[in-house]
Amino acid sequence: MTSPKRILAVLGIVLAALVAFGAWALSSPVGATPDEDFHLASIWCGSGEREGLCGAGSVPENRAIPDKIAESICYAHEGDRSAACQGEGFLDSGFGLEDSRRVNSNGQYPTGYYFWTSFLASDNLAVSTLVMRFAHALLFTVLAVATWLLLPRANRVALLGAVAITFVPLGMFLIPSVNPSGWSIASGALLLPALLGYLTTTGRRSWALGGLAIVAALLGLGARGDSAAYAVVAVLAALVLAFRPTIEFLLRAILPLAIILASAFTFLTAGQTGLALDGMTQNGFEFLSPRILLFENVLDLPELYAGVFGQNFDSSDYTGLGWLDTPLPAAVWAPTTFVFAAVILTAIARFDWRRAVALLGVGLAAAAIPLYIHFQSHVPIGFQVQPRYVMPLLIVFAAVALSPSPDGHVRLLRLPRLTRVQWWIVAGLLSLANSVALFSNMRRYVSPGNFNLNDGDWWWRSAPPPMLVWLIGSLAFAALTVVLVGLLRRNGETERAAESVTVPQSVRSGAVA
Repeated sequence: MTSPKRILAVLGIVLAALVAFGAWALSSPVGATPDEDFHLASIWCGSGEREGLCGAGSVPENRAIPDKIAESICYAHEGDRSAACQGEGFLDSGFGLEDSRRVNSNGQYPTGYYFWTSFLASDNLAVSTLVMRFAHALLFTVLAVATWLLLPRANRVALLGAVAITFVPLGMFLIPSVNPSGWSIASGALLLPALLGYLTTTGRRSWALGGLAIVAALLGLGARGDSAAYAVVAVLAALVLAFRPTIEFLLRAILPLAIILASAFTFLTAGQTGLALDGMTQNGFEFLSPRILLFENVLDLPELYAGVFGQNFDSSDYTGLGWLDTPLPAAVWAPTTFVFAAVILTAIARFDWRRAVALLGVGLAAAAIPLYIHFQSHVPIGFQVQPRYVMPLLIVFAAVALSPSPDGHVRLLRLPRLTRVQWWIVAGLLSLANSVALFSNMRRYVSPGNFNLNDGDWWWRSAPPPMLVWLIGSLAFAALTVVLVGLLRRNGETERAAESVTVPQSVRSGAVA
C-alpha cells in the first residue's frame, strides 16, 4: 500500500518540476523558439480550417493565419532588441488573418504535434501560447513520474540520471515550448527506460510500461521526422540490453518491433527526411572540397553536442537559445559539460558486452546521422543541423550508460559510485547552470544589456515580476535536483548493500519499491 509520505513526495516532485518548467515557460515571449512563426501557424491550422483561427490561402500551399504570428518574431536575430517590439496591443485578444506559406501544409513535419496542440488555440495568441507551454510541461512531467514509479529500482537511474545530466539548458527551454523539438526530446528521454522496463518485468507493471513506451514513441513520431530514426536507435538499444534467448523474450519483442515498423514508416514519409537525405540548401561553402569538409566536420562534431549544454559555436554566427541568438555564459556550459562527462565516465567503469554493444551503436548513430546531413548539405558543423535536432540521441546515450543489463538475473550494482559530497556537487553545479541560463534567457527579451529584470521593456500581463519568476524557478529547480539526488543516493546505498546479491528472474516483477 502506498504510504502518505510517498504520495506527498511524488506530489512534491511534480510541483517542483512544474514550477521549474513554468519559470522557463514565462521566460520568453511568443515566437522565441527557432522557426516558431512556422510552428504557431501550423498549430493554429493543425485541425484544418476554423473560423477566425485558420482559413484557406490564396494558393493550395498557403493558409490564412493570425497576423500576429509574423509580428511575434520581430526580435529574432536582433540580440539587442527586446520583445517590446511586438507592440502594446500584442497581448490583447483578437487578430486578423493573413495569407502565408510559412505553415505545415505540404507535410514537411508530421501532423500529430500540430493536431493535438491545436485544440488549445484561441483568439488570444499570447494566452494560448502560454497554455500550450504549460500543457507540454505537464505532459512530460506526468509521463516521467509515471515511468519512474513503475520502473524497478535498478532501472530508475537510467531515466532520472539521463534527464538530470542532459536537460540543462536546452531541455528546460524546449520542453515547455510550442516547438515540436520538445516532444522529440521527451520521447528520447522516456522511450528507452520505459521499453527496457517492459522487457525486464512481468504482469501489469510490464504492460503499463509497454503502454508508456508506446506513448513515448508516438510523441516523437508525431513531432519530427528525425525522431523516428532516433526511436529505432532507442528500441534497438533496449533490445540489446534486455536480450534473452527465450521464447518469452521473442514474444515480448513484438511490441518493440512494431515501434520500429511505425518509426520506419514515419521516417520514410516525412518531408523532413527527404531534406535530410538530399541535403539542405546553404550557400557560401562551395570553396570547400567534400573530403576536407568531412574531415573538419569529424573534428568539430563534439561542438554540435556541446551546444546541448549551452556551448557556443565557434564556426557559426548562430548560438545558444532562442533563434540561436541568445549566447550563454561559460557558467552554464562548463558545469553541465563537466557533470555529463563525470557521470558517464563513472557509469561505464563497470562494463559488460550488452552495454558495450548498445553504447557503440548509439554512439555511431549519434556521429553518422549529423555527419551525413552536413556532408549532403555541404556545410560545416554549426550550420543547418542544430543541437536540438540531435539532443534525443545524447539522452539515449546517457540512458544506455546508466542502464542495468539483465542476463537472467538482475545486476544490482549499476549506479555510479559517487560519494555524498560528489552528489551534492552535481546538484549544485546543475542548479547553478539552470539559474544562470534562465536569467540569461529572460534578460535577452525583458531587458537586453541590463541586470534588473524588473526594470525591463517587456513582460507578461498579470504575471509575477520577472525577478521573482527567476528566483522561484531557480529555487524550484534546485529543490527538484536535491530530491532527485537523494533518490539516486538511496538507490546507490540499497544496491551497494546488495552488491553480491542476484535476484531470480521469477521475482523481478516485485512490488514497486
